[in-house]
Amino acid sequence: MPTLTSHLRPSWATPSLQAVCAAALMAALAPASWAATAVATPNADGEVIPADEPAAIAAVTNSIKASVQAGFDKNGHAYRDAHRKAHGCVQARFTVLGKLPAKLAQGLFATPRSYDAVVRFSNGSGSSQDDHSPDGRGMAVKVLGVSGPKLLDDEPNASTQDFLMINHPVFFVRNASDYVAFQKNTVSFLLTHLHEAGIIIAIGAHSMTNPLNARYWSMVPYKLGTEQMKYSARPCAGGTFYDQSNSADRLRENLTGQLASGSACFDFMVQTRTAPADMPIEDPTIEWKEASSPFVPVARIDIPAQTPEGAEACEIRSFTPWHSIAEHRPLGGISRVRKTVYQTISTLRHQLNGQPRVEP
Repeated sequence: MPTLTSHLRPSWATPSLQAVCAAALMAALAPASWAATAVATPNADGEVIPADEPAAIAAVTNSIKASVQAGFDKNGHAYRDAHRKAHGCVQARFTVLGKLPAKLAQGLFATPRSYDAVVRFSNGSGSSQDDHSPDGRGMAVKVLGVSGPKLLDDEPNASTQDFLMINHPVFFVRNASDYVAFQKNTVSFLLTHLHEAGIIIAIGAHSMTNPLNARYWSMVPYKLGTEQMKYSARPCAGGTFYDQSNSADRLRENLTGQLASGSACFDFMVQTRTAPADMPIEDPTIEWKEASSPFVPVARIDIPAQTPEGAEACEIRSFTPWHSIAEHRPLGGISRVRKTVYQTISTLRHQLNGQPRVEP
């Protein structure tokens, strides 16, 4: 089941978690109450930072760092702590649409133009497991040639904007403190948090045979200039998809089979926060309902025929939502955790493996 790191990166649990499934099915009957005890007045974007968050972030980071180091000590190679199995990295074009409403035409979407991009498709697990196993599936988009200062202190001049997505609309942990409890005793946490347990089961229940034929969501919110948004990528209408492989590596093989002679595309869409009372910033387990605020296309991702990158060329790439301009700053506690974890783990992984860590 997922751990924190692709949103942080979800990785998936041992069979002991099956013990919670029956109880978790009750989550559908449990009200989705997201109101935590307020510790401060929300800022203009709806963020409220709990007093215990820095300590929780440190605990999460140290736990994941220790796990990566232990893996290196055992195997002589530091793997991603989650989203380890890539189906391939592909070259793409990210084209911002014209004539967008002023509310949407902000940040990267202010000016119609095309950018080169790289897209990494992956399983969420921290192990390289069979594609038939329940798992989250990731789509990470790195848009290249984006001007302007970036948010990470150690990469202020990077020219990339990353968008990270999973094939489910909500995350399974509310905040950093809950994630510490999840790490300490996963089964106990899920038995006492049925809403979250239900989300984990729903994530693993999605069936996929080709990563080009699935919809992906940001799960967590971001800035959209003066607005707040979530984003999503949906396969363009009318596409056909190669699904001849049913092996343990079917997602890579079907991705490769399709791009051997054909192409694919996604509509990249944003959803603005129109009803703050029902669209929390600090609780990513709550879905922002499309009935209240539909997703609107703002760009198109075109993936031409090619041979996807594999092996080290794909492994060496780093993706983080904090590769970002200020107009698309990640919002909420889970994203604040991700900032520290992503920087720490990416740096550690590349150092241990003797690999460069440089944005294109």
